[in-house]
Amino acid sequence: MISNCSQEIESKVVSPPQSLCKIYTSFPLALGIVKALGDLPGTKWLEPSHGQGVFLQALAELAVPAWRIRAIDLDADSCTKDDLARTTRGIDFLHWSISTQERFDRIVGNPPYLAISQLAGELRKTAACVEDFNGLPIGSCSNMWYAFVLCAIHLLREGGSLGFVLPSAVEYAEYSGSLREAIRDRFESIELLRCQRPLFNGVQEGTVVVIARGYKQGPFKFRRREFRTAGRLISALSNSTDGMRRCPEPRTAPSTETVLFSEIANIRLGGVTGDSRYFLLTDKQRREHRIPAQACRPVVSRARHLNVPVLTKTDWDFLKSSNQRVWLFKPSPATRKKYSVRHYLARTLENGGCNRSAYKIRLRSRWYDTPLPSQPDGFVSGMSKFGPWICLSEFKSLNATNTLYVIKFHRKISENERFGYALGLLSSLVQQQLRKSARRYADGLIKYEPSAITTLRLPKIPAKRRCRKPYLKAVRLLLSGKRGSARQIADDVFGMG
Repeated sequence: MISNCSQEIESKVVSPPQSLCKIYTSFPLALGIVKALGDLPGTKWLEPSHGQGVFLQALAELAVPAWRIRAIDLDADSCTKDDLARTTRGIDFLHWSISTQERFDRIVGNPPYLAISQLAGELRKTAACVEDFNGLPIGSCSNMWYAFVLCAIHLLREGGSLGFVLPSAVEYAEYSGSLREAIRDRFESIELLRCQRPLFNGVQEGTVVVIARGYKQGPFKFRRREFRTAGRLISALSNSTDGMRRCPEPRTAPSTETVLFSEIANIRLGGVTGDSRYFLLTDKQRREHRIPAQACRPVVSRARHLNVPVLTKTDWDFLKSSNQRVWLFKPSPATRKKYSVRHYLARTLENGGCNRSAYKIRLRSRWYDTPLPSQPDGFVSGMSKFGPWICLSEFKSLNATNTLYVIKFHRKISENERFGYALGLLSSLVQQQLRKSARRYADGLIKYEPSAITTLRLPKIPAKRRCRKPYLKAVRLLLSGKRGSARQIADDVFGMG
């Protein structure tokens, strides 16, 4: 559906924008999707973004006659596969969807991935006026793929199904939140299949295949699966109805008292060096350059450095002896007088010196002085396979660079509170909130921005409950891949079991 704000748009041929993101689906993937949806006598198909016709070719492979297939594309230039369907070119699918009386049993495609704000004129206005499930226009801050999905759903017959190749934003983007909340009431089942490697060459961010069946039917079932290769994903499409589980009805949140994360702590990026190759050193490199330890600061600089619940001096020493880059070159006025330090500062870029033209370095009054946050209480990796968790610090001199976030509590809190709030981050209460802000990448990593973490509501720590031991046990389980067990420990402590 498209809201009234677009009714003045005339139905006429428009040209596709030059910047339209065209990511062409491979034939094996298209064939896997149409086979997963299945064909029956009289079934009507729609391909809303026809492109080079790979889905039409896949349907021809299933012997679906052209008269049962409708294909739409904005590009007016014909292609050899147009005859495999009733093809209409040079028309905007979004606008066509509000005027057509046709309805379909199967809808397949790979819609364009382009921010609506990058469109111009009529295309932008039409897309921005597409109604979300909440009845409001999605606006220009959304994306074309989302507008396509919404319009496609409204063209389905009862009992119909759709199969789309979509960006990973379908799982986390704020603008698609209404779809994620409403989808369980619209379909009998949803399956989301994801490849750990990019499905398309030159596309860094992940893509997913979404198979939705049984429009306006129920009860709702859901399954999410990940595969190491595109080949395995395509093979899995042939049995995508096996093993589906019924999705439980949404439960009301427990009446747990909560506290806003931003009320207890700050979270920010670690120090930005501007040239990590020059500023971050292993202990071996520091010794080779004869740089005194007093001219450096101990840091953690990689997510893999956060491999224990609590970082101590002993843990950092182990990283140092393992040839990790855990020294930040940050000379004081006194150490700058030493010959070895002056020699390292004077190196040219060609001779391993600093890239002083880098933006962050040019902004500093002293190019060699990397600003660091005040002494952190803990560290967080913004990108991991486990979600955000706090690695608490018991090494008072330790800091971090900008591949990690640093945590600083607002006031001097007890040791038990530190462990309690860190444990609360692993609870079901917080995990439910995080699902709405996670950004998933093709390699399986999940990214969370600091702004998403500061708005989390953590459970308040029960009186007289000791939290250190449960936290240590939960994090060790988390790091070994047992996320459910870690969450259960947190829920038990906070009375959510």
